Amino acid sequence: MAPRIADEPAYVLHRYDWSESSLILEVLTRRHGRIALVAKGAKRPSSNFRPVLLPLQPLRLGWGGDAEIRTLKGAEWVGGHVMPTGDALLSGYYLNELLLRLLARDDPHPVLFDAYSAVVRVLASEHGEALEPVLRTFELLLLREIGMLP
Repeated sequence: MAPRIADEPAYVLHRYDWSESSLILEVLTRRHGRIALVAKGAKRPSSNFRPVLLPLQPLRLGWGGDAEIRTLKGAEWVGGHVMPTGDALLSGYYLNELLLRLLARDDPHPVLFDAYSAVVRVLASEHGEALEPVLRTFELLLLREIGMLP
């Protein structure tokens, strides 16, 4: 029987079209690392997933399946901050790209997830002077977590 996960903290790193009405999501989760999910029907105007599956927003996700791409069963916005804008938004996309390129799937890094969550809160807080130090700190932590930095 395929495992079913519920109420897992997560962030959408990237999303792309899979079919006329569905999306493939690359998400970062706290206990499962980076995983791929299919959100069936997420592009339909009546979908509950449509307004929730946004990058740089804290989510609680549920999914099922044991294949490489699992099936999204539930998504809930946790809230807490607004979508970053300007340089902060670009910085967030940069972080997402780093995680997509450097993290293997199904390799959990809870410390990295917590750091990413903290950086996203800073990006949404409009503290422009804090962007560069926060990004450099995250980059170093990421390199340390994946074993590329002593």
